[in-house]
Amino acid sequence: MQTFDRVAIKAEAKNKFYQNRSACISMALAGAVAQLILTGVSAGFLSVLLSGIIAITLGCFYLRVWREDACSVGEAVSAVFDDGFLRKLGGMLWMQLKVFLWSLLFIIPGIIKSLGYALTPFILNEYPNIPAMEASRISERMMRGHKMDLFITELSFLGWELLSALTFGIVYVLFAGSYMGLTYAGIYDELKQLALEEGVVTPAELDGHITY
Repeated sequence: MQTFDRVAIKAEAKNKFYQNRSACISMALAGAVAQLILTGVSAGFLSVLLSGIIAITLGCFYLRVWREDACSVGEAVSAVFDDGFLRKLGGMLWMQLKVFLWSLLFIIPGIIKSLGYALTPFILNEYPNIPAMEASRISERMMRGHKMDLFITELSFLGWELLSALTFGIVYVLFAGSYMGLTYAGIYDELKQLALEEGVVTPAELDGHITY
């Protein structure tokens, strides 16, 4: 089975960051502030709600930048809230609920499911006709056979995450956050293309022309 080229995608993510440095730093800063606010919110539905909004906004921004579509923080936020916001949020909440329920069976099943659902924010942003509850199922199909590769990619960012923590988020804002976000957007694009080529998903299905 073919899979994504982690090294090539990460190299391209760096290039795209440098080409859009100002917008990327602004988005990473906004994301970091949002995450800081999130840590001050007591655990519960509001915390889950905010984390879902953050995830789909970051997904929208980094996917546009990866595809060389100039985007600002304001444009990303507007796109998320103006174009099927409740569907996107519902899709994220459904995904988070499923990860939580699988995590009750111990940590490893939850990790496996979170890897399987990793493409959900991108699918919700790109395909407005895909129902909220279907996006995570499509992500899981597209991720079949690729979870370990994504896990290894996540492990490769541990050094940047540690530096971000040691610098109180400065490294995250100035580089690491966008580097990781663009890498995941690139992985989504490559896995989507592979899924279409291998018949895992069809164009009609992604365009919402199939009734579930």
